[in-house]
Amino acid sequence: MSIFVIIKTAFSSLTKNKVRSFLTLLGIVIGIASVILMLSIGENAKRLIIEQVTSFGSNVLFVEPGNPEESGPPLGSDFTILKYEVRDVLKKLPSVDRVAPFIFLDANVVSGNKDKRVRIVGTTPDHPDIDNTYPIRGRFFDEDELKRRTKVAVLGFDMENILFSGEDALGKIIKIDRVNFIVIGVMEKQGTKFFQNIDEQIYIPATTAQKDVFGINYVNFISVRASGPIDATREDVRFALRDALKIYNPDQDPAKDGFRIGTQEDAVEIVSAVTNVLTILLSSIAAISLVVGGIGIMNIMLVSVTERTREIGLRKALGARETDITRQFLVEAIFLTLLGGVIGVFLGSFLAFLSVKIAAYFSYSFSFVFPWQGAFAGLFVAFFVGLIFGIYPARRASKLHPIEALRYE
Repeated sequence: MSIFVIIKTAFSSLTKNKVRSFLTLLGIVIGIASVILMLSIGENAKRLIIEQVTSFGSNVLFVEPGNPEESGPPLGSDFTILKYEVRDVLKKLPSVDRVAPFIFLDANVVSGNKDKRVRIVGTTPDHPDIDNTYPIRGRFFDEDELKRRTKVAVLGFDMENILFSGEDALGKIIKIDRVNFIVIGVMEKQGTKFFQNIDEQIYIPATTAQKDVFGINYVNFISVRASGPIDATREDVRFALRDALKIYNPDQDPAKDGFRIGTQEDAVEIVSAVTNVLTILLSSIAAISLVVGGIGIMNIMLVSVTERTREIGLRKALGARETDITRQFLVEAIFLTLLGGVIGVFLGSFLAFLSVKIAAYFSYSFSFVFPWQGAFAGLFVAFFVGLIFGIYPARRASKLHPIEALRYE
């Protein structure tokens, strides 16, 4: 029997029980769609974070508090060794162009009858140059205002509308934890970075944040822009911090410094590793439904063998070989899984595209990425699921004795 006749016969058999065939391939559809969705979301998240990391520039270093032991978790803010004063030490290095310490804390901000909990960023005048973001109106605070602990604030792009209902905020007064600040600038729109809406932040001088608002003596991290080769600058910063913080490290082991210095490449490597692991984990969980779908196909094919026992007996009596019967049932199983795979690819792609639109609604700039490798892998797996779970029912059908099959009722 030719393969075309086998395919036609298998298709005819499946279309006789449309509802049962649809329910059978539903498990495969859900499995493939879930895999496509997880792969697409994982790739979207990976690209988004990498784009945000690379937006800082390849010549920027990030210094953050770390644990003395490499295997330990990072120290919390209460135990940080990073002080604001190290900024002056780092600025004197020939290989360093800009230095900006950062303090991140939430505070109540009041403007008229508006009261909102806002992320306050204490930093220095170098921040706009390092981050490559500048005020769209007004200005950023300067070095003199930083030294004098002036009560000035620069609003994120959305904060002007939130606090002043779209009115011009320049020159107006806001209260940050009951301390009066005058608004001197509004930053350009930046969107969401690292799942934080940058446009809903307020920038104030780091010295003012430490002494007059939060009463702290540490910074969360320090951004450093290199003026030369990034690796050489990293080592300069490392040795300067050891001296400034009086760290005794005779082994010159970075893991024992008590701080960590990262680059754009380090961050990209970490992000890629984490998102790849998460994507594999989520896809593996989603792939369980493929196994469930395969078991469902095997069960339905066994039921089909029982229902068509007389048909099988008649075909064998008329000269059909065991291989013909085997091929027919295998083709039916593979056709079901492949059809489910194709539908799953389209459904998963649609859901992935929908997730991009939902993310955009919440200000996350995802771009739709169709996982071609995942689609081909899904169809490949669907084919083998049909093949593996269809072998037993097909062999069972081919082994039926024609006389016993014809007597079956």
